[in-house]
Parts: sequence; C-alpha cells; structure tokens
Amino acid sequence: MNEFIQYHRILMIRAAPGSEQSLQALRRAEAWRDESDRLLVFFHGEGVEHAAAEEPSAEWRRLASWHGVVLAVCSGSWSRRHDEPPVDPFMLSSLVGFWNHALEAREVTCCGVADAG
Repeated sequence: MNEFIQYHRILMIRAAPGSEQSLQALRRAEAWRDESDRLLVFFHGEGVEHAAAEEPSAEWRRLASWHGVVLAVCSGSWSRRHDEPPVDPFMLSSLVGFWNHALEAREVTCCGVADAG
C-alpha cells in the first residue's frame, strides 16, 4: 500500500464473510462510492477471510473496480491463516500502515468484533 496516499475515508472490517456486520460494511462502502473520496477498506482479524472467500470477495472486487477504492488485508492476520498471498485486487498491508492512514483520514469506521485476532 502506498504510504503517501491520503484516504478520505477508511473502513476497517473485522467481521467474518456473510455476517451481518460484514453486510453492513459493504453497504457503507457502497454508500460512500458516489462521493468521489478515496476509500481504503482494511480487512483485519476474521475480516481477512473476505479475500479468501469466493462469493463475498466478488462484491468487494466489484467495489475495487471503482476509482479510488483500495482493498488492503492485514498481513499479520492473513499470514496466521493462509500460506499464499491474497489475489488481486486484495493486497497485503500492515496494521501500522493502517493506523498511519487513519490518523490523516476524515472518517474511520470499524465493522466487526473488537476481540477478533
């Protein structure tokens, strides 16, 4: 993830694919799409499974085709669950990078449980 890009909005997803919190996150991202802001979607904890699941990841891949939407997967959470990197458009990024971007963003929202690993 390019550390020099400033994202206007950041959505952290810590919810498993198919969960109500995951669906809420997708609806939030879709609502933001028309606002021409740069959007970072960061998958963390159980949320990294969106990059591995077929059906739920299709919706996120569709969002990534829009201008200004980046799908980042926490490298630590991913490596604890998978041996291979996620496929495009998902890319690995660090939690430290996420927080650096979050400090500059106009709005940061988290969807999912706080105790997921």
